[in-house]
Parts: sequence; C-alpha cells; structure tokens
Amino acid sequence: MSSTQECTLNATSPPTIFSPRSDAEIFTQVTVLVIICVGSVFGNAFVVGIIISNYKLHKPTYYFISSLAVADFLVGALYIPFYIASSVARHWQLSFAWCKWHAAFISLSVNASLMTLCLVSVDRFLAITDPLRYQTTLTTRRSALLLLGGWIHSILWAVSPQLGWGEVVYDSKTSTCRPNWGARGLGNRLYALGLALFPFAVPVVCMVYCYCRIFCVARQHIKSIKKNSVQSSGSNASYQRAMETKAMKTLLLVLGAFVVAWLPYTVSSIVTMTTKGTWDISISGLNAVLTITTLNGCVNPVIYGIRDQRFRSGARRVLCPQSSRGARDFNSYASTKRPTNTQIQENVELGNINFAQEH
Repeated sequence: MSSTQECTLNATSPPTIFSPRSDAEIFTQVTVLVIICVGSVFGNAFVVGIIISNYKLHKPTYYFISSLAVADFLVGALYIPFYIASSVARHWQLSFAWCKWHAAFISLSVNASLMTLCLVSVDRFLAITDPLRYQTTLTTRRSALLLLGGWIHSILWAVSPQLGWGEVVYDSKTSTCRPNWGARGLGNRLYALGLALFPFAVPVVCMVYCYCRIFCVARQHIKSIKKNSVQSSGSNASYQRAMETKAMKTLLLVLGAFVVAWLPYTVSSIVTMTTKGTWDISISGLNAVLTITTLNGCVNPVIYGIRDQRFRSGARRVLCPQSSRGARDFNSYASTKRPTNTQIQENVELGNINFAQEH
C-alpha cells in the first residue's frame, strides 16, 4: 500500500479503494457483525436498565458493570453500524473527518471498556481479600472517582491524534480509519507504543493478577466452609467440587473471552509496529480479527450480568414483575414459619458471582 493510498490526518478525503474480497466473505462478515451489533446494543442496554431500576444493585460493583455496559453499548450502537456500511460498500462513504473521529470513538469505547474490566477485577479483589474493610475502602464516592479517572484516561488516549500526538490513517483493507501502528517519527511511535501498553497491557496484567488471587482465596474459603460445616462429609466433598468447578468456569469465561477477543488484534498490531510495516496482515485476516474484537462487547453482558445471582433476580423482576411479587410474598410468609437461628450462610464472591451455602 503506497503512502498516497493510506491517507493521514492531513488528507481531506479518503481514497476510494475497493477491497478484493468475495461477496460471500463480505456477506458472512456482515451477518456476524449484525448479530454482534444487536446483541451488544440490546444486551448492554438491558444490563444498564436493570441496574438503574433495581435499588439493590446500586453498589460500586454494579456501577462498574454499568460503565462497562455503556462502553460496550457505544461500540455496538456507533462503531459497528458504520463498519458494516463501509464493508458492504467496500470503501468509506462519509467524510474523512468523520472517519478520523470514528477511529477516535472506537478507541475511546475500547479503552473505557478495558479500564472498567480492570476496575471490576480490582473491586472483586478487594472484596475477597479484605472483606471486613471493603465497604469502607471502596465507597461509592471513590468508585465514581475511579470510573471518572478511567474515562478521562480513555478520552486522552483517544483524542491525542487529533491534537497532534500520534497518527491516524485510512486503512483500505477494512475501509475504516485506525491508529498507524507503523508510523514514523519518535512522537508517533511513542504514542503507538503507549497505546499498546497503558490502555491495554497494564489493565490486562492487573486483571490476570486479581483474578488469580481471587481464585486462590476462594479455594481457601471453600476449605474453611468444609471444615466448619455440619453437613456430612459426602455432601461437603460434592459441594466443594461444585464450588471449585463453578469458580473455575467463571474465571475461564472472563479471561478466555477477553483473550479470544483482543489477543489476535493486539498481536497483529504489535507485529506491524515492531516490523515497521514490512509485515502486513492479509485483507481477510485483518477484517476477521477486527470482527472478533467487537465480539467482546456482546459476551460481556452474559459474563458480568446473567451469571450474577442478584442480577438474575433483578432481571426476573423487570421481565416478570407479577411472578416475582408473588414469589416474594410466599418467601415472606414462609420465613415467618422457620426458626430464626437455624440458618447460617457463608458467602464467597468470585468475580460477580455469589456462592452461598445454607444449612
């Protein structure tokens, strides 16, 4: 690709370069993008709506989840539709100025999503490792400040190329604009390196550390529950295996979805940057990698919402208010018939999952 074909920020309009991809390939990609777009928009809007409507979810953990849902919603609502349109037309149809801001916007949404994922892991890490001081350490005010700092951090990295630090180019392979990972000049290369490290690598390392520690602490809690339980040894062993299995599945879902979505794009970007443009990914490969990246916003509502017991209860209240009201009335009546001192509950929170043992 020549320098005249790959426009920089100084260009006034993008070149019209048609992608040599088959109609079947484009149709498959667009179909997948439409599904991801619908899932991201409605799934994340549903998450935010449930958190807003259920006062029991007005806690720092769910504020982080709502921030993540907002970031993923913006990707599905504003980035993917324009990506679909450019893929179908095989070139960017709108002004090049909007193409540059389109790149800035996806950078903002992605960075905010990563920062929120990192804050979620820190929140759960504090809740598990220091539960006695958790509520005084991570207050609502501090949670809001952390979220504000994360979004400001994301905005600065997203708009820096518009302010002269870093470079955005039109990529005829995807018919969209993107950061120039192989940019020349010390300032541009420092921006590309910083964009790969601070909005991506640092949150990833933090997430891996926090969730590994959470899993270790959760195993210790499970062993403690087993020793102090009055249940039979067989039930305890079965309960422990179930708890460990669910904990492992949650960790694998959280980290696995993140790695699957972002690792291919990150690796290709880093290789392009380190090889100074001498290595170039194919057109089909780049579009596939970019499509996989958008998938993360679609699966996050499942991992951080549907697998949460309190969130599921809130969803039932929203979707089936009459049945939920009847269940609450029955539980209220039944609770008056039970002894008040025969129930002991041990809770272990892993990610946003509540594990409870009653006996």
